[in-house]
Amino acid sequence: MSSFGAKLAQLTQSLTAADIFCGHGYESIHDEAVALLLCAAELAPEQTTDLLEHPFPDGASTRLSQMLRLRMEQRLPLAYVLGEAWLAGIRFRCDSRALVPRSPIAGVLLEACRPWWCAEGPPHTVVDLCCGGGSLGIIAAHIFPAATVLLTDIDEQALALASENIDLTRTVDRIACCRADLLSALATDSVDLIVANPPYVSAAEMTQLPPEYAHEPRGALEAEEAGTALAVAMLRDAARVLSRDGLLVFEVGESAEALERRLPRVPFTWVDLPQGGSGVAVASAQELQDWIAAGIL
Repeated sequence: MSSFGAKLAQLTQSLTAADIFCGHGYESIHDEAVALLLCAAELAPEQTTDLLEHPFPDGASTRLSQMLRLRMEQRLPLAYVLGEAWLAGIRFRCDSRALVPRSPIAGVLLEACRPWWCAEGPPHTVVDLCCGGGSLGIIAAHIFPAATVLLTDIDEQALALASENIDLTRTVDRIACCRADLLSALATDSVDLIVANPPYVSAAEMTQLPPEYAHEPRGALEAEEAGTALAVAMLRDAARVLSRDGLLVFEVGESAEALERRLPRVPFTWVDLPQGGSGVAVASAQELQDWIAAGIL
C-alpha cells in the first residue's frame, strides 16, 4: 500500500507530464496534487505533514483515477473536478454554470476596501455585479456583516449557483439575487459599494487561452471592443447608481491596457495586489461623476 507521500510524488509527476494549466484557484501543480489526494481520500483541507507517512486508502484510488481522467484528459479545471473552490477562506460550490472563484478583488475586500473606502462607517448596501457563483458578494457579506448585499447577473444558471452558495455559506438573511443587465435594475444613489468582475477577455485572447478555460461559460469571459465594452458601460452607469460616498471596485485583468487606450484621459487608480493578480481598479462616485462631466468617460 502506497503512502500519501508516495502518491503525492506520483501524482505530481503525472500532472506535470500532462502539461495542465494552473490558473483557476491553484498556483502550482503541487497544490493541485494535494487537493486531489485529500478529496479522493475524503479528508478536510487542513492537514499536517504527518499525513504523508500514512497509507493512502485503497478505496480512494478509484476516486482518484476518475478525477485524474477529468483533469488530465478532459482538462477540466480542478475546482470543477472537486465541485468546490475556496476564496478568502470560504468554501463555495463550483461548477460550469459560472467562473471558478478566483478574483483578486477578494483581497481588496479582506482589507475592507481600505484605504479607498473613505466614508465614516461601513457600506450599508453592496452589489456584486456580474456575480457568477456569488463569491465576491458573499465575501463582502462576511466583511461587512451589517450590510445588505445584492448579487446580480444576466445569466440565470449563474444565479442558481449563487443561490446555492448563499445557502451553503448561511448568508441567506442578508443576501438576495437579481437577474439584471449590468446596473440597469438599480435605482439612482442606491448603492454604497459595487464590486464587479465583468467579462473582459477579447475575442482574440479567447483563442489563445489554455484548454481549461473552454469549460467555463464563454459569456462570463468574453466582451466586445477588445474586452472593454461592458467595463465602459458599467463605469458610466455606476456614477448614477452609487451613493455620494460610494465606491466601485472592478476587475478587467489583462484588458487594463485596452481600457486605458479606449479612455486615455481617465486617470485610473490601479490597485497593488500583494496576493497576486492584476487589472483591479477603484473609482469613487465623485470621480466617476467628474469624469462624465468632463466628457472623458
